[in-house]
Amino acid sequence: MRAFAMLTLRYAGVGFVLGMAFLTSDLGTAPPEGRMGILAVTVCCFLLVYSAGCAVIASNDQSLVVVNLTGRALLLSDPQLAPFYTLPAPQAEPASELPPVRPRTYYVVSPELGRLAVKAGRSDVFTVDATTVTDFGESGPLRVRRLLRAVPVATLSEQSESVIDS
Repeated sequence: MRAFAMLTLRYAGVGFVLGMAFLTSDLGTAPPEGRMGILAVTVCCFLLVYSAGCAVIASNDQSLVVVNLTGRALLLSDPQLAPFYTLPAPQAEPASELPPVRPRTYYVVSPELGRLAVKAGRSDVFTVDATTVTDFGESGPLRVRRLLRAVPVATLSEQSESVIDS
């Protein structure tokens, strides 16, 4: 949300500044009808700047980011998030190596890459539960009812306890 608000703030801010410059300049002798159009666009840009500014202030920096590296768009049907949440794939083919660890970022990967994540002990990697998938064909998204953590939480706590005992 913050990225979209910043982009809106940038473009609407430029539109607002240009609109104010046209309205306060004496360069053009536009008829009142022409000035009303510029005034309307300037007011709309001001409202966009105001709402984008509020969105930047109110956005949650601690929110989680989910990145889809499976190569197919996913349609998550988790009632806790939303009835349907689309997770697009940034590339057409599945990722072949584990992404770097980033704070507050979870990755949805293929089962093969999930096995590599288990070996690496990564807790930020999820795979699609194959038993809950509905495939809508090659060009359509996969409808997923559940994501599975590649490394179970119990395994992670056991590993941390063994490190503490050592």
